[in-house]
Amino acid sequence: MEQKDCGKISQCMIVKNEEKNIERALTWGKGVVAEQIVVDTGSADKTVEIARRLGAKVYHFTWVNDFAAAKNFALEKAQYPWIAFLDADEYFSEEDGKKLAELLAELSPSATDAVMTSWIHLYDNGTIMQVDSQIRIFRNSPKLRYHGRIHEVLSYDDGRSLNVFEANEVLSIFHTGYGEEADAKKKASRRNLLLIQEELKENPKNYQMQAYLGNEYLSFGEWDSAEEAYRKAISLIPEALIGEYSVLTSGVFSRLLSILTARSGNHEAKILELYRQASFGWPKEADYEYLLGDYYAGRGNFWEGERYLKLALEKLDKYGNAQYSSKLSAKIMHTYELLMMCCLNNGNHADCVKYGAAILRENPYLMTIARLFLLAFYRDGMSHGREKEAAEEVAVLLGQSFYQFSSLKDRMFILRAATETGWAEFVEVIRGLFSPEELEQIDRGLGKSQNG
Repeated sequence: MEQKDCGKISQCMIVKNEEKNIERALTWGKGVVAEQIVVDTGSADKTVEIARRLGAKVYHFTWVNDFAAAKNFALEKAQYPWIAFLDADEYFSEEDGKKLAELLAELSPSATDAVMTSWIHLYDNGTIMQVDSQIRIFRNSPKLRYHGRIHEVLSYDDGRSLNVFEANEVLSIFHTGYGEEADAKKKASRRNLLLIQEELKENPKNYQMQAYLGNEYLSFGEWDSAEEAYRKAISLIPEALIGEYSVLTSGVFSRLLSILTARSGNHEAKILELYRQASFGWPKEADYEYLLGDYYAGRGNFWEGERYLKLALEKLDKYGNAQYSSKLSAKIMHTYELLMMCCLNNGNHADCVKYGAAILRENPYLMTIARLFLLAFYRDGMSHGREKEAAEEVAVLLGQSFYQFSSLKDRMFILRAATETGWAEFVEVIRGLFSPEELEQIDRGLGKSQNG
């Protein structure tokens, strides 16, 4: 292969009935990859037609209930040194696509086998469900292939380890396969469940397949079956893998904790027993503390909620989220809201203000955060009998640090937040920032009389 081609990419994918996704799946690679290979496994819609129109090389593969076989067929067609193997419901942003090309041009194929990126799962409305890590970019080598008929694993045929370059902080793959339509389609077919059960018939002690079995049952809402599968997976995890972070080791504990903490009834003893086992084996995983903090906060135990949520954020700050802390990373704003609520209810006004200030500096227009922020000052002022003085001080602080009170938008936002807190003295101070004409319009909009 010529030296000038050393950074070129072959984009590969296997598809079936993906007419809704195929255009976006191919568009991100335009101007980034050197070729686009689409292997169709039996589409009955316009997937093939659209792929050809967009310039992809389309091949047909007879489906044999084996994802690895179909993917390896695609790899055989690739010509260039690097492979980008994303599913049809996955894509890079335009910006990250350019970053990918630049990164691979700098990496030596002989020193790097694969690139790990963030893997962001999105709901239909664009909100984040979860953030994981995934290897979808790798060297084009005849000895590097997928193995396993489902939840296939990329590995060398001779068993040697991959040299992985971690690019989680700079590259993200977006995954959109979590909408209602996709979920209904998956539940109706139960294809993956059947393939996993076939794998387990051949090797019932495969902890990875047991974990995937739990995932399938969890996606169907069959919690009892999911819990049973996860507990079996945990019992089968080899001792040598304790401390190795992945969705199939540390992640199994997170998913089981999710089930236990979401269930009604008193499962605290089981939850804490599982937490101790999990945090001992995988001490860098912040999702465990996040789930316990969420559990306790939701049940009104704000002291334990505050303690565990603070531990979760400390771990995230110390260790990052490469290979772990996926739930916490996806729910980071929810975590701060919960923590502020816990601090407020515990009378820890200083910490509530501290966390609120950190968030408002990044995004000052989060109503829940602004309201909790003000409530902390209000309750602190009440405890010292200085509600009016505190109101004046907070107004100055907000105007100096977070908002431009010359902006009607900012004044309206704070007035709404102040009103929702019930802090009359602060509402009066903020109303003083408006002209009489503005106040007349505001009061009319609220259905009040001019003198009301």
